[in-house]
Amino acid sequence: MGTQLTNSDGLQSESVCMLFTDIEGSTGLVDRYADVYPLMLSRHRELLRNAIESHGGEEVAVAGDSIFALFPGADLGVRAAIDAQIAISKEKWAKGCEPKVRMGLHAGKVQRHESAVVGIEVHRAARISAVAHGGQIVISHAVRDDISQSAIQPGMHIRDLGFHRLKDLRYPEALFDLVVPGLPSDFAPISSMGANRTNLALEQEAFFGRDADVEKVRRLILESGRRLVTLTGTGGSGKTSLSLVVGRSLIQSFARGVFFAQLGNIHSADLIPSAICQTLGIQEVAGLSAIESLRNSIGDAHLLLILDTFEHVIAGAPTVTSLMKECPHLAFIVTSRETLGVRGETEVVVGPLPLPDERAPFDEVSQNPCVRLFVDLAQRERPEFRLTSDVAREIVQICRRLDGLPLAIELAASHIRVLDPAALSRRLVRGLHSLKHKVRDVDPRHRTLRAAIQWSEDLLTKDQREAFRKLSVFVGGFDVAAAEYVMAPWCNGDEAVEHLESLLAKSLVYQNVALGKPRLHLLDTIREYASQGLSQSGSLQDCQAQHARYFAALVADDAPNVMRHNQRDCVERLFQETGNIRAALEWLMKQSDADGTAKLFCALKWFWISRGQFSEAKRWSKAAVAQARHVGEAGPLAEILDAAGWISYMSGNPARAHELSNESHRLCLELGNQAGAASSGIILGIAKVMLGEDLETGLELISGSLELFRDLGDDYGAVVALIAFGEGARSEGDEKTAEKYYQEALSLLEGLGDTYWPGHLLQNLAHFRLHQGDWKEAARLARDALAISERYDYPVVVNLATAAVSGVFLAKGAAKEAAWIIGAIQARLTRFGAQFEPTDNADFQKIISVTRETLGEEQFASCVSKGSSASWEDVLALARSCS
Repeated sequence: MGTQLTNSDGLQSESVCMLFTDIEGSTGLVDRYADVYPLMLSRHRELLRNAIESHGGEEVAVAGDSIFALFPGADLGVRAAIDAQIAISKEKWAKGCEPKVRMGLHAGKVQRHESAVVGIEVHRAARISAVAHGGQIVISHAVRDDISQSAIQPGMHIRDLGFHRLKDLRYPEALFDLVVPGLPSDFAPISSMGANRTNLALEQEAFFGRDADVEKVRRLILESGRRLVTLTGTGGSGKTSLSLVVGRSLIQSFARGVFFAQLGNIHSADLIPSAICQTLGIQEVAGLSAIESLRNSIGDAHLLLILDTFEHVIAGAPTVTSLMKECPHLAFIVTSRETLGVRGETEVVVGPLPLPDERAPFDEVSQNPCVRLFVDLAQRERPEFRLTSDVAREIVQICRRLDGLPLAIELAASHIRVLDPAALSRRLVRGLHSLKHKVRDVDPRHRTLRAAIQWSEDLLTKDQREAFRKLSVFVGGFDVAAAEYVMAPWCNGDEAVEHLESLLAKSLVYQNVALGKPRLHLLDTIREYASQGLSQSGSLQDCQAQHARYFAALVADDAPNVMRHNQRDCVERLFQETGNIRAALEWLMKQSDADGTAKLFCALKWFWISRGQFSEAKRWSKAAVAQARHVGEAGPLAEILDAAGWISYMSGNPARAHELSNESHRLCLELGNQAGAASSGIILGIAKVMLGEDLETGLELISGSLELFRDLGDDYGAVVALIAFGEGARSEGDEKTAEKYYQEALSLLEGLGDTYWPGHLLQNLAHFRLHQGDWKEAARLARDALAISERYDYPVVVNLATAAVSGVFLAKGAAKEAAWIIGAIQARLTRFGAQFEPTDNADFQKIISVTRETLGEEQFASCVSKGSSASWEDVLALARSCS
């Protein structure tokens, strides 16, 4: 039946240790040792297999010089890796053709589907291996935690490599390597930034006939210094593919890398900066907009951004020019059906592929890009398919009728399994001629593409056509479970999967792997066509309602975990589904009641806050409040105002938070909503304290909220109230009282598994210990705060904990190191346009003042200057070592 689909969420999981290996510099070995390389590769595989099998491992896959194996335990995987490296190092390699094998080990849960092993942890293990050096064994913290180094190998020890960002993974990984007697141990630093210099897929689809276009765009950017190149053309002409090929070729030319942002997932120009922030993994700084966070983060870095399908948000062109003005080495490749119309833009029109000549000889036809593309795609459907002189004429006719548009050719080739070229040509030509005459009011090439899509749709059964149209409600992709849910009112799960498989086979739906699991999507042009069909069918509203219900439930399930120890999967999932969540919010906000909006908006509150998505959160806050006011529903309005108040306070606007929370608190009291009154009372109270408006009333509000939460049995609400109390006492200089509340909060947090607040509180306590003269305990607390904030990716707390470490160095008599860290932190805050909260800033300023006094102005300035230009990774390495 073609591509087989399954919902990976329904597969049974098993816990394993994964080993990935490959040969570093294999291309160079092939060039230098062509005659003995095959023998070396074979012997290398034999040595690895011996080690894997002797420790109970299972070889899963071999590709080129790479091997993927599973072990039932981390200790077995580590022993196998060590034995393999020892065997490789002792082997006598012919003519000096010695492989340097890098190895990566990670432990986690995987799923099996047919012969494949899938899951996000497989993806993580592969990325860990990719950053290792030849001869090095790099392990994850999960493997480190599972093994006893003394029992693995005499004399072996585990070396901490710090936290590293890996390609396609949002969270930094704590990595380690094994130092084993008799094996090399002197390796260059892990190149995680190099591994994370792009989010472009390593794999490249077949790409024909665009060499001149690729070279033209490359020259414009590299030689002519054009910083905004817009690729225009009709849908399906290959703009996105061209941008990706050019992007891959330029990765080495941009020190900060090349990143691809899909703008087809958003429908508001206001969200462009947020979409780019998410692409680059930038968390917004409280008090700054997303575009300001981008400007400050990118600065003068050499970076190339590919913005795809810009025509959806063409009003956002000023965002591009603003970033170019503030970031002198930032360049853009934009794909759009129209130009941005801004100064400094260079347009490159992406036309169809060169058409084959019907009178040309076979040798010439076989080299035509359209024909080569068709043949390549046909062979995916029928591997035995070959281009011969007997079928060349029909293929030429197909390509010419499709105007050389790559997407149209792909749609046609997808039918080669059931139609031979002659039959395909006859049916396609007849169908296109009829269909193109019906749509004469659009661009001829776009008319051809729409006719090709319609021709493919006409070959579907009635149920398949309905499924195709319903899938257009998804924005940014979907998995099988989501598709089954949306189609549930019209068909059962088995039927839904059959429809998906049929649509995949006909290239109307595409499949890739994201977060280690299969993910489906419709190309933008095809989705646009299907959406029009859905709207005309009269099913749009019902389908959107089903879609909104699914993603509201998904957010509700994940929301409680976005700041807990198990947050990784749910946070990654929420980021992945951002387009669908936005679509659900947009639909809910058009309804005649605001209850659905309130539930989804409030569920997203802590996700947005903890991940620094302040611009997006504030945009939805404004829209949600407006809807609730318009429909006049006091209950949903009170809930939305409360969440909006939290967002405003946490994003650095206590005055706005006071306004929103005051109204929410009043409404909740009138409605008898105790939980709402307790939540809004905290923000109203702390806002009054911080604004200096009414300290006594503010503390009374927090106290009242604490009692309400305790009465309701809401431990998390009680935690936040205790922290608010502590912050109030700290701002008044009463550290003893503040610590009492902090310690009570930490006790509750331990039971809740929260990872967001402990780092904040631990670094506060580190400052308290410094004030008491106990720098050793301060060092422990600051290191713990740094470790948890790095592991769970809370940049604000990383900065705060590092500032506390500067105080530790000062207290232990290392004032130069303190000044060096101070310089790095000041430079970082300046670059981001940020500053610490008043109480945190007061402690940091004390450290600065004493350090300056200790060193003297000249030496202090020199150390600060050196720190300001130091790499942030070097700063963190020093901070982690503080004891």
